[in-house]
Amino acid sequence: MYMKALYQKIRSLQGKNYGLYKSLADRSWDFGDFVLEFLHVQGDPYAPASRVMIKASLLMLGFPSEWGGSFERRLALSDYLYRRLSALVREKYPDRDAAVVFDTAGPEMLVRNALWVDNGELRACLQVRLPGDGRKIQAEAAAEILTMVLPDLVSAALYNSGESKKDGVEPELVEHYRVLAERKEILSQLEERGLCAFVPDGAVLPRASGLSELPMEGAVPFVAPEEMAVTLVANGREIRGMGIPKGITVISGGAFHGKSTLLQALTKSVYPHIPGDGREGIVVSESAVRVGVEDGRSVRGTDLSQFVRDLPGGISTKNFTTACASGSTSEAANLMEAMEAGSDVFLIDEDSSAVNFLIRDVRVRKLLGDDREPLIPLTDRIREIKGRSFILVAGACGDFLDLADNIIVMASYKAECARINGKNVAAGLSDSAVGSAAGDAAKVVPGLPAFVEPECRDFAEYVKPLLPSLRPASAVERQVKVKISGDTLLQIGFLVSDTSKAGALVDKQQRFGAGFMLLNLCQNAASNNDANGESSKATIMKRINALCEKIKNVGFRNLPQGLSREMSLPRPIDIACVLYRLRDNGR
Repeated sequence: MYMKALYQKIRSLQGKNYGLYKSLADRSWDFGDFVLEFLHVQGDPYAPASRVMIKASLLMLGFPSEWGGSFERRLALSDYLYRRLSALVREKYPDRDAAVVFDTAGPEMLVRNALWVDNGELRACLQVRLPGDGRKIQAEAAAEILTMVLPDLVSAALYNSGESKKDGVEPELVEHYRVLAERKEILSQLEERGLCAFVPDGAVLPRASGLSELPMEGAVPFVAPEEMAVTLVANGREIRGMGIPKGITVISGGAFHGKSTLLQALTKSVYPHIPGDGREGIVVSESAVRVGVEDGRSVRGTDLSQFVRDLPGGISTKNFTTACASGSTSEAANLMEAMEAGSDVFLIDEDSSAVNFLIRDVRVRKLLGDDREPLIPLTDRIREIKGRSFILVAGACGDFLDLADNIIVMASYKAECARINGKNVAAGLSDSAVGSAAGDAAKVVPGLPAFVEPECRDFAEYVKPLLPSLRPASAVERQVKVKISGDTLLQIGFLVSDTSKAGALVDKQQRFGAGFMLLNLCQNAASNNDANGESSKATIMKRINALCEKIKNVGFRNLPQGLSREMSLPRPIDIACVLYRLRDNGR
């Protein structure tokens, strides 16, 4: 049906009961270049806003067909148009309670359900507050929003305005794609060059403030120290920067000299960033995880025995469960779970770690001995952990200098290399000054059992104890609700997960994405039985990876409740981190 039909339908509802707005959801409304559908119609003027979806082919919007091709092109186009639409809505409707609402975005380029391109078609979801006078429909105002305002927004924000330009699209869109294409090429070269991370020359690491993701004005641009400089080729151009080799890398330096800033930039760069962010050229392994202390977190069935011996009272740590982990046990759990989920790079800052998890000095070892200290510090284990890399900030924990393959010193936000691949290179630096990774510290600690890598657990078995709590809040509700309290406490039915330190989640959209995806996976695990009535076996990461790949292809539209609110796609390992923290709300 064309726009005129929608206009006439709305006008026919003038002064009638507000609930009749729901009749608009009975069909799709054809506007010629795009189709309008109602995903949800609010029950009264004060209820959460209605949700509408705009569908249009890229051809009708004027975009060349290649922009519906590769994942990188679709992500670039989706993110670029999302930001254009968001800026336009915010300009016209700055009030959060305005007639039309569309979320803002941080600097990360993510798969978002609010605007996604797949199969040559764009789908954009907006919130619309349908006007009413008490319980009566205000048809004239509604018609203006739906038949004038929305088409104007589509025309101004979603159509290709760069058809006459060199590449047939706006240069800003080309830049979006360039960042993603170069990132993909650099990621593939990290493995070839034996690197776990890359920081290009010219990157801007500091942020404007602790509450801002904008780059700091006047910040010192990053320059790679000559000893660690590598030149990679991406998108047909050479890019010089600092290549961090695989192994154990320590970032040291004085206070306020930039060591934690460098680690934070690496932590954030597990996701691609928009042009102009300053960190868009930084590339780190896609499975890198920040590991730190997390007092009070829930741990369920995780093997901590590699770092924690049996506890007082004969409590085994091979299948450790607690509703309130201590600082050291929480950090041990975070590390072992990240390994289980497949992380190959661990990012650790001594400022946010439990000291007794990281190190134990000679005096304390003599005082307590191993029989009275269940903790095995990371310094005793780190050289045993093969095939995985550590990047640690250590301004005070000098024990790690003895163990490091590489040492970076930050001085006034400038990176200097003190050791590369086990060889000291800084002037005046000797093994006697900082120790040597090839020396005694690299040997296996006597009497310590060999380190055993954790295996990824079966998804259905892991979530089975959680399923009774995965239910609607009341008998009248048909679906399990996903909510967020504050900014980070995720609730799925009667389960909660404190996501404040779960992986690298950046906003509420990602937390909702993780929540709805885990809800779907758990419900499928509860009903997914084979012919013998036995649950089919698949590890936690196999299940999560499969669902993430589906969403990368077609967006959230095939996920139950996938368009019910704004959400975006986290990394598979971030979803696993949320899962590991799930607990019953009453415990």
